[in-house]
Amino acid sequence: MQSHKLSRRRFLQNSALLTSGTLLAACAGVAAPAASEPAASGDDAMAEPTEIEFTVWGSWDATYGLLMDEYKKTSNTNVTIISAPFGQYHDRLLTRFASGDLPDVGMIVDFDFARFQNRGFLTDLTHYVEAHPTWDINEPGYGHFYDVITDFFKSEGKPYAIPAEVNPMGIGYNIDMFEEFGVTTPYEHFQNDTWTWDTFIETAKEMMRGEGDEKIWGWTNGPVRIWNIVNRIWQNGGNIFNEDKTEVLVDQAAAVEAIQWKFDLYLVHELGPANLRSADAGAGGLFDQGRLALRDVGTWTRKGMEGSDINWGVVPQPKSVQYATWTGGFSYTIPVGAPNPDAAWDMIQYTASLEGAKFLLRNGHAGSSVKAAMESDSFLFEPPAHPESYLFMMDTVHPQPFIRRNQEFLEIWDREMDLVAIGEKTAEEAAIQIKTETEPLLEA
Repeated sequence: MQSHKLSRRRFLQNSALLTSGTLLAACAGVAAPAASEPAASGDDAMAEPTEIEFTVWGSWDATYGLLMDEYKKTSNTNVTIISAPFGQYHDRLLTRFASGDLPDVGMIVDFDFARFQNRGFLTDLTHYVEAHPTWDINEPGYGHFYDVITDFFKSEGKPYAIPAEVNPMGIGYNIDMFEEFGVTTPYEHFQNDTWTWDTFIETAKEMMRGEGDEKIWGWTNGPVRIWNIVNRIWQNGGNIFNEDKTEVLVDQAAAVEAIQWKFDLYLVHELGPANLRSADAGAGGLFDQGRLALRDVGTWTRKGMEGSDINWGVVPQPKSVQYATWTGGFSYTIPVGAPNPDAAWDMIQYTASLEGAKFLLRNGHAGSSVKAAMESDSFLFEPPAHPESYLFMMDTVHPQPFIRRNQEFLEIWDREMDLVAIGEKTAEEAAIQIKTETEPLLEA
């Protein structure tokens, strides 16, 4: 948790500060990051530029290409960006690392970080962080980033990656639909401190109506992964592991109750159109068609909703005993043996600067790991309504429940959750099996 708490009272005060002036500012273009060093001159200007390779996935090459165009204006470095589909990216990158065909900078997502770190493929960045002119390695988040995501990319207290984003998860809702049906909105419930699990179910049911292709559903969130479920476990006061990850706690009552509650949203209450482990449960299309009242959202949803006619807002996920959410994200790494590590670091610190983070936010980045960027008008603009909700969520985030042998753990987890989703196992039966198979992984 970060050291400066954003209370519910302060959240509501911040909400009032999102005036039209802020929103107008958000519509304006954002200046490129300021140069960290003067442009080269004289003999230095004639030097051959350093060539580095930066690997990303999906369409990030377009977003980062814009930033690298600006970086080139203040640096004698040419950055070549190589992209691969996300589903293949980390396996391909791992193969490259193992064969010695190394990029200078590799983008790595949180749940695959351990696969690279366990093999000794990532450079210890301690000396770079210590030498940074404004970061403090002894401060939470180095005094610059959200500490929860910064700490995730450490091993034995040392930084092996620099966090790039945060993506807290909340609830999105169709504002016009709620107004048309005369139902109290999630945001109003949150303001009144009545946004609970029970209220969530009641609200979703109240919004459901129609039949067939015209049916309006109450809620869905697409295929359920661990990050969709662990939120509810935390909200109910439970956890998957103990703090030092030496014991599996998912079989305890708070966790079991939360898992069953999550799947019962479909199995019992039938709030959504498909099994929550099915690809047919996708929320995006239904929400954009005006056939879904509520959906799980993250910071990435804003980009996905670009061009939509839906007037939507966002609030934290409802609480059981407490508000709680997940944040994950990707990071920047330098492989051990990278051709140009110093040039790679210069690019990373430029990209992770406050102005670099703001630039990325205004050009398609979901949510930034740089705290001050998230609190700026580069992020706090509409849609969605109430974007300051994401800041409240960041005050309730928990560390990701990942372990060193994470791929094996996730295979066990997904298999057992599939069985709960189709009603072949109860949450308790699945949790006991997860504990039985996972605890030996913690000892390895």
